[in-house]
Amino acid sequence: MTWLRSERGIETIIFLLALALRLAWVGAIEWRGGALFGPDAPSYDTMATNLLAGNGLQMESWGGLFLDPQQTVTVRAFRPPLLPIVLAGVYGVFGHQYWAARVVMALLSAATCIVVLRIARRLFGPTPAAVAGLLMAIYPKFVYYGGEPVTETLCTLMLALAVLVLLAAHDGEGGLWRWLVGGLLLGLGALSRSSLLAFPAAAVLWVLVARRRKARALGQAGLLLVGFLLAMAPWWIRNGNVFGHFMPATTEGGYTLWVTNNPRATGGGHCFMPEPPGTFEGMGEYEIDRTFQRMGADYIREHPGHFLRLAAAKFVDFWRLWPHADEPGVGLPAAIAAGLSFTPLLLLALWGALVTRARWRPLLLLYLLFLYYTSLHMVYMSITRYRVPIEPYLIVLAAAALVDLAGRARPRVDK
Repeated sequence: MTWLRSERGIETIIFLLALALRLAWVGAIEWRGGALFGPDAPSYDTMATNLLAGNGLQMESWGGLFLDPQQTVTVRAFRPPLLPIVLAGVYGVFGHQYWAARVVMALLSAATCIVVLRIARRLFGPTPAAVAGLLMAIYPKFVYYGGEPVTETLCTLMLALAVLVLLAAHDGEGGLWRWLVGGLLLGLGALSRSSLLAFPAAAVLWVLVARRRKARALGQAGLLLVGFLLAMAPWWIRNGNVFGHFMPATTEGGYTLWVTNNPRATGGGHCFMPEPPGTFEGMGEYEIDRTFQRMGADYIREHPGHFLRLAAAKFVDFWRLWPHADEPGVGLPAAIAAGLSFTPLLLLALWGALVTRARWRPLLLLYLLFLYYTSLHMVYMSITRYRVPIEPYLIVLAAAALVDLAGRARPRVDK
């Protein structure tokens, strides 16, 4: 019983609970046929199998962009590389088996619950930590994405590890190396989902504002950036060799900017191609991306009013209480489950932010994450799925709120 109440015992129980729920979901998917769902998982699967076959990180894309409806382009940087590399490793061991990839995703998702538990413990103590771990384990959205080879699970883990290491560095534990490792983990997060690419700038701002000794803060921020650059350098060098140009993220970014900033855009996640086709005839992957970027940037500059209206609509889409049922890979049951779980979570997180305001220095890192992701998706595509990597920090705040509310509800005993 003593072990069960210990920090290690609580972590073990929460990990096993989280893993059991995720494996049960994997079993349900496999029982229904085991096909990949959503628009993204098949592309990562294709890249992984091409990598194993010795063809590198590539796939065919941009169908429908050209006058010939059958024409495609072999793209080599359309998706971030870390998930295909992980999947290639899984397939190399188990063969091309979706169930194996799903089990690995379930393990990573269950491990994320423990990382978030430790973040909550560092911020608020053992009781909120246990509550946060339990909420992470049973939260429907994390169970759902923990059963599919998509980037949400991997990115959420890398980001949570980065946050944990940076908070430990902020508390003065482990020496300067933690700042370097924190930046390295942020880089791995960006190699999982390119949306994290610019967040190190916000992390540097957090270091400079939250650290009391400003002279040392500059060196710590510098180490964070060095770690980030070390993680990103292989991808940047590889892209330079492939394209002959600097490509910091992926070649999907230009399209994402344009498709959500043009006369037909509505602010949501609806995708379509330019009309009439033919604008991109003769272009390769890099040129297509640059052209889309110019088209999107030109539209924003020439139509600032529409851009602001779209940004407001994207804000609503990003923070809406439940996803649209017609979003790729969602459906009505998942939308209902997401709404019923996220609504109380958001309300509790707001209360948690209020009652923990005295801890603003370490918590500023989490608030900058909220601000960064919201601002990014007010410019680019915005659906509730893109909120997944930051929802663990809502859970951390919600756990603090639940412990606070339980304390307030507890009857006082007069001495």
